[in-house]
Amino acid sequence: MPSVAEEFESQGFWYARDLNKWLLVVVTLLFGIALGSDIILEMLEGKSFPVEIAMAGLLSVGCVVLLWVRVTWAAVVGLIMVAVSLVTEGLAYSLVLAVLLVGVGAMVTTKLFRRSLLAATLIWTGFLTNQLEDPTSGVVLMAIMVLLIMGSYGLGSAFRKVTNARLQSRRELEEVEARHRESVAAERKSIARDLHDIVAHDITIIAMQSRAAQMADTEDSYRNAVEVIGDSSRAALQDLRRMLNLLREDGALEDLPTSSATELDIRTGAETFCAQLRGLGFTVSCELDGDLSELSRSVHAALYRILQECTTNVARYAGHGQTCWIRVWAGEKEAGLTVTNTVASRRRAVSRWSSSGAGLIGIRDRAAAFGGQARAGFDRKGHWVVTVQGVKKD
Repeated sequence: MPSVAEEFESQGFWYARDLNKWLLVVVTLLFGIALGSDIILEMLEGKSFPVEIAMAGLLSVGCVVLLWVRVTWAAVVGLIMVAVSLVTEGLAYSLVLAVLLVGVGAMVTTKLFRRSLLAATLIWTGFLTNQLEDPTSGVVLMAIMVLLIMGSYGLGSAFRKVTNARLQSRRELEEVEARHRESVAAERKSIARDLHDIVAHDITIIAMQSRAAQMADTEDSYRNAVEVIGDSSRAALQDLRRMLNLLREDGALEDLPTSSATELDIRTGAETFCAQLRGLGFTVSCELDGDLSELSRSVHAALYRILQECTTNVARYAGHGQTCWIRVWAGEKEAGLTVTNTVASRRRAVSRWSSSGAGLIGIRDRAAAFGGQARAGFDRKGHWVVTVQGVKKD
């Protein structure tokens, strides 16, 4: 992305930034004082009102007024007026006007225009000093004029660089703030997704276990349901506490044991989720291919959450007694998983699976974060299939 200075210099010949209002007031006052001095001096010397100087001066005032509209237009009119001063003997106002135009042009115009303005002003200075009868006075005036004009040009250039630096700093600050807002939004989205995965999965298991126990209506089923509900409740609580521990700035919460499925290891997660589905009456087949130990911790966590969401959907929507096939694989550079399940009623499953879509969106986002893709839908056999592939191992 080009810098502020590069963008400024790439504008057209007539482009100019707006001048600061206070600077415009100062320039107008200085020129007014110079014009008044010329008129007063001519009146003192000739004892008559200098009409030519007054007319040229009033036109030059129009040039200064144009500075409030567009600097480049004012500069062109100003050059015409200083050229007119060669025949009106208005030395003071023309000198002040030339110096002011060069300085202002150096501040707010592009390179080609400000250098053209500088060259035209120096040429005018040569014509002006050449009109003097005394060569020595001409040389002295020429030296003074060149110093004033070049000093004004240098001062204007310094102000232009300061302005560019200030605008560049403001842009960089805005970009940093925008990136910060994006990162905060992404972090909030990630936290919301984790909360959805944690709470939705464990609450679903608890609800399905309660329903299965009621349907079986035996002492063993109630005992097993209470055990699973207790384990799921503790797992959800530990996950929530871990997340709160990450969010707290002081990290004051105690470290929790890392021997449960909440380690976010895909192998441990696959065993746990399969066991939970079997406990709900599903027939589950699980296959782990490749060396999953080579996956990074972040990839383990992403696949763990994806599988957690998939098994949550199976438990919630497939229907009691269905079959589920889980395959997690790791290749040389990529990893992925596939969760396939039968459904009791395809029409009922479609309506319920598409009820909110938050879970499937979370699966796609997690896969995309590691360069992968996710697809979900029914296959030709009427089975619901969620496929995640292309996840980078590193």
